[in-house]
Amino acid sequence: MLALGSGRIVNLVGGGTGNSFPHGSGYASSKTAIMRLTECLNDTTIRHGVRAFAVDPGLVRTAMTELQLSSEAGRAYLPGIQKLFDDGVNIEPSRAALLIADTAVGHFDALAGRLLRGVDDRDGLAEEMDAIVAADGRALRFSTVEQAKL
Repeated sequence: MLALGSGRIVNLVGGGTGNSFPHGSGYASSKTAIMRLTECLNDTTIRHGVRAFAVDPGLVRTAMTELQLSSEAGRAYLPGIQKLFDDGVNIEPSRAALLIADTAVGHFDALAGRLLRGVDDRDGLAEEMDAIVAADGRALRFSTVEQAKL
């Protein structure tokens, strides 16, 4: 990609990337690290035409979530998963796939280095891109601490 002077990297993040995930600290920490990696990678490669993005596919019914729903440990430590499904939070895998495809062809280039989510309305997201960038949104930041990029 660097040799070609263009490309897009899509990293997958998920639950706990932007907030606490009780009983999921290892998972949340790894996803948060991928988000920061995405930001740093983008800051390094964008000048060469390569952009990096983080995509959170959302709560998708997978083998992992089924295990969380059906296992004793899952029910004990992640009881909110069942409530989310009961409340209708169940992202179709195709939503994240379409978001990634749109990202791969450049529709969201203005959001390079930032978080995109499977729950996003892709048309609405496209309309909000400038405002998101102006507010430095969808990036890992301390809410009340100003720090300049190095």
